Amino acid sequence: MSEETSCLLPEVCAMLGIYALYWKMDAALDETDLAPRLGHTESRLLIQLDRPRRMGALAQLLLTGAPSVTAAADKLEELALVERMPDPDDRRALLLHLTERGQQTRQQLQNQVSELFRRISGLTKSDIDQFATLSMKIHDTILGQGARLSAQVPKGDSE
Repeated sequence: MSEETSCLLPEVCAMLGIYALYWKMDAALDETDLAPRLGHTESRLLIQLDRPRRMGALAQLLLTGAPSVTAAADKLEELALVERMPDPDDRRALLLHLTERGQQTRQQLQNQVSELFRRISGLTKSDIDQFATLSMKIHDTILGQGARLSAQVPKGDSE
């Protein structure tokens, strides 16, 4: 902790670190090879497509509205990175899934984000592992609260 932040509560210091990391990562992602083709929502959606998902489930995971997810999915579909397929459990619903090109782009994006994170954060491998565990705990808590306060987890994505 620096001398300037030593009088702050640990929770405030944690928030300041997260804000600084987000700000720097956001700016750096705009300069990646994928930036001209993919916006923020498209990139985040691509990262979340580790398996086929319903649009409502993606909106909840991305903490955004369905119209934003639909617009991002449309752009990704135009780029031949995703396809909409009928949900085998409910033929009225659609699942968004990665094409082969989408899988390659997702892996490239993950690699770029990982490299940027390591460079920007200055954390060791051990620190990153610890930070990732704590960050996912926060993520899961926030999503869990959101599900209880506003809506249930969309059907077909509760695994």
